[in-house]
Amino acid sequence: MKKVMLSALLCIWGVVLHAQVKVFTRYNYYLTEKEGSIICILPDQANYKLNLSLRNEKLATTAKTEGQRLSAQFNLDALPTGTTALHYVLEKDGATVQKGDVNIVKLAPKANAVQIDQLTGGLIADGLPFFPFGFYCVPAGDLPEREVTHGFNMIGVYQGNLPEGLAERKGYMDRCAQVGVKVQYGVNSLVGSGHNGDKGLDKTEEEKLALLKSEVLAFKDHPALLSYYINDEPDGQGRPPAILESAYQLIHELDPYHPVSIVFMMPQKANDYRNTMDIAMTDPYPIPGPADKVMDDLTQYATAYQYEKSVWLVPQAFGGQEMWNREPTGAEIRLMTYMGLIGGAKGIQYYVHAPGNLNPQSVSAWSAASNVAVETAQMTSFLLSADVAPAIHADDPKILTKAYSYQGNTLLIAVNNENKPKAYTLTTSLQEQKTAQCWFENREVTLENGVVHDIIDAYGTRVYLILKDTVSAIPADNMTLNPSFEKIVSPGLPIGSNVTSTSHRKADVGASFFVDPRQHADGMFSLRLITPVDSGGNKIRLIPMVMTKGNSYTVSIRAKAKAQEHMPTFRIAIDAMEQDHTYTLTPEWEAYNFTFQAPASSTTAILTLELIQQGTAWFDLLTASPDPVITYQINDDRTATVNINTNSNKEIRYAINQLPDAQSPLYTKPLDMHVAGTISAGIFDHGKQIAGSNTFVPVNLALGRKVTIAQPYAPQYAAAGDSTLTDGAMGTTAFKCGKWLGFSGKDLDATVDMGSTTPMKRVITSFLCDPNSGIFLPKEVAVYTSKDGKKYKLAGKIYNTKNVRGEPYLQQFSIPVKGNARYVRITGKAFGAIPQGYLFVGSTSWLFTDEILVQ
Repeated sequence: MKKVMLSALLCIWGVVLHAQVKVFTRYNYYLTEKEGSIICILPDQANYKLNLSLRNEKLATTAKTEGQRLSAQFNLDALPTGTTALHYVLEKDGATVQKGDVNIVKLAPKANAVQIDQLTGGLIADGLPFFPFGFYCVPAGDLPEREVTHGFNMIGVYQGNLPEGLAERKGYMDRCAQVGVKVQYGVNSLVGSGHNGDKGLDKTEEEKLALLKSEVLAFKDHPALLSYYINDEPDGQGRPPAILESAYQLIHELDPYHPVSIVFMMPQKANDYRNTMDIAMTDPYPIPGPADKVMDDLTQYATAYQYEKSVWLVPQAFGGQEMWNREPTGAEIRLMTYMGLIGGAKGIQYYVHAPGNLNPQSVSAWSAASNVAVETAQMTSFLLSADVAPAIHADDPKILTKAYSYQGNTLLIAVNNENKPKAYTLTTSLQEQKTAQCWFENREVTLENGVVHDIIDAYGTRVYLILKDTVSAIPADNMTLNPSFEKIVSPGLPIGSNVTSTSHRKADVGASFFVDPRQHADGMFSLRLITPVDSGGNKIRLIPMVMTKGNSYTVSIRAKAKAQEHMPTFRIAIDAMEQDHTYTLTPEWEAYNFTFQAPASSTTAILTLELIQQGTAWFDLLTASPDPVITYQINDDRTATVNINTNSNKEIRYAINQLPDAQSPLYTKPLDMHVAGTISAGIFDHGKQIAGSNTFVPVNLALGRKVTIAQPYAPQYAAAGDSTLTDGAMGTTAFKCGKWLGFSGKDLDATVDMGSTTPMKRVITSFLCDPNSGIFLPKEVAVYTSKDGKKYKLAGKIYNTKNVRGEPYLQQFSIPVKGNARYVRITGKAFGAIPQGYLFVGSTSWLFTDEILVQ
């Protein structure tokens, strides 16, 4: 009797464990992936092992356990195309606790395939993680090209499916493909009856299925196709699952590459419709009531279909009709959408949007939807990540939270489900002290021992990014601002550039540019450009750079493009430097670079980037660096150590106060300089110079000496303060470089204390001339010397008549000095009011100075 009871208990224990363990394949089907993956969701963190076999032969696998999740990877080459059953045996501490079969589907490669990651519920479209963010509409009209530039990437059109409308449907599908919008293709008119008691299409079920077959065959290869939408709320409308299952099976027989979706309204019936779709959408529509129903319904569907289907939210974007007496406000739309993200939705499709503010009627409401679209796109890598995230909770139950991890970085989301602002605390399991970026707000907070203290507005949202420590591939001497497109203040838009059109005549309103977290060669983002038609895209213009005549520079960029029959080309140019380069892209990340010698000096060297031909491309690590790079370090003994580096593997030759040639000394180690001079370096290839640079090294007796300045300089041009004049850091022709002292309406009157009586022969002062910016050279420069700091005698004076317009330039004034002195006083008389013929006529000119040299 005891043995029987024990046997029964073991049987029950096995059944319970079996119910707790979920075993499934990572993707609903595989294409070109090298490895397949079987996932086990475990009841505890004990010692588990998964064995896989194919036709009684063991498969070579690698397994990894993260918390209560075990994943086993296997070589997909061992499997044929089609469906293959893999046998698994799950062991715990050496004993078998569960076994069974998992069907692996392997399909031939296809360009527009859409897979489902069954671990996360997210989609993979065109080989990339894809978070659909769009809306229902009637008709498509010009909405795809208008809304793609506002961050939307998907539409679902309510439409008839009769043959006479095929050309119109193909037209909007083609336009969506051009601008990069995916389509949830509506065939709901062909499945079941109409909505709310309407009879629907006046055809038999056989006739409707025949039309459905025709529609699938017409669009299954279309690049814009994301999924097939086959029904509205069948659970609430009383449509039997069998009708939907027939349509579902027909579609997948004709097109196994695209998922099928249905929107539902009754979570308690989720199991009844389990075999009718791949994407379960829910449309709670709670406003004007509380938004809680969004989380309630979504959580139930996410739980019911976890590890099987993709679950989406249809947020309410309408009102003032039927039982809804008003639309949601912009804040409520943000609240509902962020609830969806926290609740596990892997797609957002608003109901409904129409041109001309017909739905929603409020401009601010749709603006809120657009804002969240761009924010969601920026968060995509986190929202679709399978990485195990840290624990998180708020001290207020009305603050909803979710944490995500992606490649070692962490994202925290908090949502205030209450219509009043408040202070709150987030506690995470991170247990570290770091700065957390408040994404979408351009501010920071401190994460201290895993805890964040902050405030949140009514129905507000907060998103915090905690970055891991990384080493960037950006060269230290790079001159472009935000080269990896990582610094983002406004959602989706990297700082450091502005935009125009490749061709104003051919400009396409659907051309778009956004940061993209799904592709990156450095950091977390790349810049994605979509050009719908040849010459119809955007031209990105970087912030101007300073380049010096005769110096050489190397421009480099990493880039790739979405595969297409004829791969597109991109252009990178610097008009001021007479540089224009065009390259053909490949589907893989490639490095493209060129080196040139500046034909003129410029402070407005603007680098432009554009995708010339139709296509989608990603760009990263856009850098411009001097080549070779000459740097120097001032030593305590007022000498300098000079280093010369190059990005190439060619030889470097150098010269002092003259240009190098093939016979000049070969640079092999740092150089010591004891007097001021210009170092010129050249890169040589088989005796021919291919690049060169030069730098003035201000070695002199005044380096590091104390300076006293009689009249105050402008606080916005304070450089390093008084020490700017003796710190050995020379300013550039860019007045905002941070190395200039700027005086407005005041003369320069500076005294250098040499520390002791010093023999000297010459004093050199350096100024910036940039009349177009209101910066003029002094009218005169005078040098006075003193042994005691009280009695000064004039050593020399220079009168200046040179203020040349055009590109800025540097001007040195050299005045001979005889004898010994401890104190050197330099005065520069400001130019005064700007005369006729110049910009800013009548206003007070600026005087910019950077260094005093005593020799």
